[in-house]
Amino acid sequence: MMRLMKLRIATGLGLLLFMAAMFGGPIRVSQAQDDQGGVTLASLAGKFAARGGGFSTVCFNAGALISCSSVSATPVPFNFIKVSHTTRDADGNSCEVSTSTSVPVFGTKLTTLVFTVTKVGTSTFDPTTGQGTTSFNEYHGGSCIGAAGDLTGATLTTKTSDIFIVSDSGNRFESIATSFTPVTSAFSAPGSIKGVAFSATYIRQ
Repeated sequence: MMRLMKLRIATGLGLLLFMAAMFGGPIRVSQAQDDQGGVTLASLAGKFAARGGGFSTVCFNAGALISCSSVSATPVPFNFIKVSHTTRDADGNSCEVSTSTSVPVFGTKLTTLVFTVTKVGTSTFDPTTGQGTTSFNEYHGGSCIGAAGDLTGATLTTKTSDIFIVSDSGNRFESIATSFTPVTSAFSAPGSIKGVAFSATYIRQ
């Protein structure tokens, strides 16, 4: 009787392994290929909507932006959220219009700041890892014409970059800021923003 039970168990396990090899194996490979294969820089072209948030420290002196390295600088931490719309082309060019709301973390005379910017970017992408990078120029003013920026009358305020990870066959990607560098302009000052931590989720429209 014991030998018969062992034989039945072994036969059952063998049958399960056979079914897993016949059905489970090919299905898992197919799913992996479906999730990761076929996504290229060109296939990321299209329109995306995004929402994100993070925090930063902005330095002021008498209400004006100033380098955080200045002894007269008053650093104020902000939490912020952002919504945006981006158009990308097959060559990795993109144009994004985003609106952000920034709120001081603790007591200050500064009120909530709401502003809209235009970001013109260029991306690279590695299909084998599903990861890419984007370098942006950020402007006060301007607009988008497809994946190109109409920068008539616009002022460059910031140079930024991020990395992004693609999922859902290129219909979704997550980005995280890797650099944020204000430049000299009427709306920004070098070194006036530090400690930027920001992430966003983009969904194809």
